[in-house]
Amino acid sequence: MSTMESLLQDIFPGQPLDSRADLIALSRGGISMKEVHRLLAALSLTLREISRILPVSERQLNRYRDDDTLRKDLSSHLIQLVELFEQGYAVFGKEKFDRWVRTENRAIDNNRPIDLMDTPIGIDLINDIVGRVAHGVYS
Repeated sequence: MSTMESLLQDIFPGQPLDSRADLIALSRGGISMKEVHRLLAALSLTLREISRILPVSERQLNRYRDDDTLRKDLSSHLIQLVELFEQGYAVFGKEKFDRWVRTENRAIDNNRPIDLMDTPIGIDLINDIVGRVAHGVYS
């Protein structure tokens, strides 16, 4: 089992997650706040950090009950985030990637990778950098 499969299964136990279609179905159904809390723990993110990444305030997230589900766009964004972190963990290791995303990076104009994760384009950019590091290209 790959790291991604185990990470996704830890966050979304009992859900079929064998294909991209399964991830689309998951995002369409919405991620529950209970799953968001598991996601935060698995990715070592705080509620404040996730509220800066998603277009929703920390206060609003705190109002959700465990069985409340996020909208499709927010759920999809979180799934992309899990995929990015899985790739980063595979390349750097968990602790080093958790530090790397919070450190300014010259490849992105001295921004911190975590500050660019608020858009799918930013997630793709960070994923590209991680891919370059994986292939030994200076980033």
